[in-house]
Amino acid sequence: MRNSEVGSAIMTTPNEAMKQQRLMWGAALIVGFILIYYGGAPIIPVIAGCVLVPAITALRSWFRFRK
Repeated sequence: MRNSEVGSAIMTTPNEAMKQQRLMWGAALIVGFILIYYGGAPIIPVIAGCVLVPAITALRSWFRFRK
């Protein structure tokens, strides 16, 4: 791998990790809106899932590259 690929993969803080996953946050919001509005899903579990999935993914990648 080149240095540019390795350097872009290193994340320094959880906030930086979440910033790099903006597309996932947007997709989670759109899916949550569709589930609530069109699917009639309960609001609280959908919101919890839409927040937890990107957050857990960002934290996992942060811990993986922290070593």
